[in-house]
Amino acid sequence: MRPLLFVTAAAFAAAAVQAQPSYANYHGAWQGPVLFNLWQERVGSQDAPAVHAGTLEIASDGGVSGQVPGAGCRLAGSAADFVSAANASLDITFDGCRDTRFNGRYSGKLISNPVLNYASLRMSFTRSLDSGTAQVSAILRR
Repeated sequence: MRPLLFVTAAAFAAAAVQAQPSYANYHGAWQGPVLFNLWQERVGSQDAPAVHAGTLEIASDGGVSGQVPGAGCRLAGSAADFVSAANASLDITFDGCRDTRFNGRYSGKLISNPVLNYASLRMSFTRSLDSGTAQVSAILRR
């Protein structure tokens, strides 16, 4: 009777491990709160940051698509390995944002933390001194 119990327990443990999302590879679907932040160098001020739920999909060929509906933003671009398959360098264009200061091309990193089951997204776009620096960051999960 004990061998059957051991095999059954091992099967349930293996299924539980497989059911957890993988953070060892950046490809796939991501979602979470996206923070929009704007620093205006010319006047030395920072607008109040805004947070909206967003999604990001990274295809196996590196194509990136996504959206932040609350901000009206659509995302499109590309991703490539950064240091390992868990992390990515991103080049993404934000388009259609209600706050048009956030429309444009961003570059940054998606850094996965497989132990804590999340990824950190940090992207920035430096504009002319009149407009300031737009930054987008997020904590994303599978």
